[in-house]
Amino acid sequence: MQRLFQGKSLKYLGTSIVSLVFLMFIGLETAAAHGYIEQPKSRGLLCNEQVNTGCGGVQWEPQSLEGPKGFPGVSIPDGEIASAGGVFPQLDEQTADRWAKVNLNSGVNSFTWHLTAKHATTKWHYYITKPDWNPNQPLTRDQFELVPFYEVYDGGARPGEKVTHQVTIPERTGYHVILGVWDVDDTANAFYNVIDANFGGTGTNPDPDPAPEEPNPEVPNYPAWDASLIYLGGDKVTYNGKVYQAKWWTTGETPGSAGVWQLIE
Repeated sequence: MQRLFQGKSLKYLGTSIVSLVFLMFIGLETAAAHGYIEQPKSRGLLCNEQVNTGCGGVQWEPQSLEGPKGFPGVSIPDGEIASAGGVFPQLDEQTADRWAKVNLNSGVNSFTWHLTAKHATTKWHYYITKPDWNPNQPLTRDQFELVPFYEVYDGGARPGEKVTHQVTIPERTGYHVILGVWDVDDTANAFYNVIDANFGGTGTNPDPDPAPEEPNPEVPNYPAWDASLIYLGGDKVTYNGKVYQAKWWTTGETPGSAGVWQLIE
């Protein structure tokens, strides 16, 4: 009898261990289902690369900006859009010069997500701030155009590690924020990433009543160098009436005095 009881106990113990391992596997699979926008680089990824500072825990987890899906409807709260509902609250700090910016042009661009797990997907959708948004106020729905400038449905398909979309960005100048959203199909959540973008200028909103400028026919139409922006190899800027081209990634290094910049005109 004792041997029979021991056998049943071992059987139950074995079943419990298998069940526990299975539940742990399911939990790990769900927990690993994350992703971030790697091109152009999102605010969270630039925190991970220590280009942005004072970011909190997202520095180690740019893939973990997960919150309730449903945007622009009932989902994450206004003022917590960048942090996916307060996951990493430092990301919700918002001023014209709080975050490093990536250079973009209006029109057709490639956006690439890096997924650390391949999760079934409902859709991908992208939004941009209004032409007259205020970069010194929290990010709210009122700051964004709530009709996505790009939206594609995947119908529950499971994506690969990299997902690239060819999007057409509306005409913008200066500093704007783009919001990318990845809706997961088999959970109630989505992943939210914001991109701080500079469109053909210094990275801040243009003066609503700018003084007219006389064109300088001798200087090619390249953006002026800005110490707060990130430049990649091949980017061209003007500085003190001359044109420089970046040899590799750089930020804050002055053309004419830093070896990363090559004088071309």
